[in-house]
Amino acid sequence: MLKTKQTKVFVVDAKCKPLIPTNPIRARLLLKRGKARVYRMIPFTIQLNRTVNNPVGEFTAAVDDGAKWIGIAVKGKDEIVFTANVRLRQDVSRKVKERAMYRRSRRSRLRYRPERFLNRKRAKDWLPPSIRYRKEVVLRVLNDLKKLLNITKVVIEQVKFDISSIVAGRKLARKEYQQKRYEGKNFREKVLKKDNYTCQICGGRENLEAHHIIPKSKGGTNLVENGITLCKDCHRAVHEGRIRITANILSARAPSIVQQGKLWLYRKLKEQFEEVKIIFGSVTKRKREELRLPKDHYADACAILNSNRIISPVYLIIPRRRRPEINNPTKKHDEYRGFRHFDLVVAYHRTKGKVIGCVRSLKKSGLAIRTKFSDNFVVRYTKSKLLWRPKGLVYVL
Repeated sequence: MLKTKQTKVFVVDAKCKPLIPTNPIRARLLLKRGKARVYRMIPFTIQLNRTVNNPVGEFTAAVDDGAKWIGIAVKGKDEIVFTANVRLRQDVSRKVKERAMYRRSRRSRLRYRPERFLNRKRAKDWLPPSIRYRKEVVLRVLNDLKKLLNITKVVIEQVKFDISSIVAGRKLARKEYQQKRYEGKNFREKVLKKDNYTCQICGGRENLEAHHIIPKSKGGTNLVENGITLCKDCHRAVHEGRIRITANILSARAPSIVQQGKLWLYRKLKEQFEEVKIIFGSVTKRKREELRLPKDHYADACAILNSNRIISPVYLIIPRRRRPEINNPTKKHDEYRGFRHFDLVVAYHRTKGKVIGCVRSLKKSGLAIRTKFSDNFVVRYTKSKLLWRPKGLVYVL
């Protein structure tokens, strides 16, 4: 696989219309002769002083959709000019529940009103907030790249999972999809029947209780596979930390998240791009193995485009939150000594020399930045200089 540092610089004209990317040498000459100016630091983009009447060049974008990460790749005529991994938030559902709790508490505390039911209507294209956020991030990234590249076609990967077989741990057949695996009214009865009414640690058959292997506070479910039968004494020992249970629980959370909202995203992409194509995960896997690409999200996006000629670094894209962090001891200030969170800065360190990174937190002792070699590298405020302040999406090298 050919993988080098960035050899292309994005170009826009005087009216911000995207043009064909150029090489760094030509971009440096245009900047030196005053025919262009720096339009954006990362990804590095220059803006010409003139208008191009008939811009040429069409690009295809590929999206590897996921529950925690999204892979993005953009291909020109015969090479991939942009690759990135997008990191998704995992706290949207918790934040929505927390907001609902505060809202209900405030209503009952400040005033009394009679109960009302069915007084809210959902739109036809309604999605759960956590799912809608993940799909809207795809649109945000593609719309931002569309300002730098003339993207006319989008290829998106759609996957299909057999959730019932994943939960069962084996491939089900025919009537097995309709049959209940364990009879019982509640979680405890089902778990005890699964384990034949026997403690799985000491083998006792008295004072039996059902234990969640993955606690519900940490994302565990009430599925039978997440339960184990323990006696009262062993159950207490597990919670006190004297006994540790190690079990490989197959979670269907990520597959179920990825499968939701596929048609919603497809319709939104059709509204914004000329051509939208769907490809399936099995085809992506075969192409990735043929091209000998690593197992990564951006590599899956490159496999969707059927190319391993990558001339772009792998960016990390972090969608910024619209609201500031709350109750975070390392993010008490929105701005401190002229710096903000996610600012791109250059700093001079006595041992590392010139360091470029993204602001992680604003401390009194120094500025913590994300770099290639460290995720929490502290430098002095007096030795740091602001390079670029992102607006909605943060691009980290």
